[in-house]
Amino acid sequence: MIFANTTRRVAVLALMAVLAACGKSAAEKRQEEAATLTSLGEKYVKEKVREPSSAMFRNQVVGKGGATCGEFNAKDAFGAYIGYQRYISVARDLTLLAQDVSPAEFEQNWNQLCR
Repeated sequence: MIFANTTRRVAVLALMAVLAACGKSAAEKRQEEAATLTSLGEKYVKEKVREPSSAMFRNQVVGKGGATCGEFNAKDAFGAYIGYQRYISVARDLTLLAQDVSPAEFEQNWNQLCR
């Protein structure tokens, strides 16, 4: 599976977010951690699309193991938006766009990390 060895990276990111949030309520810490992971997920998706500044995001959640899951839309080579499609992001090298793999493989990863 594509995301087999991501636990260590996610744990380091989570630890950094927890340390940065000392003195805050548990809900505030969870919210900040989710915002950090979501922001990183968006950054990694933008690195994979043709026109990063055109990327729009919606329906984002933090799934199992800190994976950011959601939908994005961005412009293609002709300047037209491609339509929203799903993505999963655990780290820079572990960001998967639905268009990158077979629907069955993406669905398997989505079910494991995002539900």
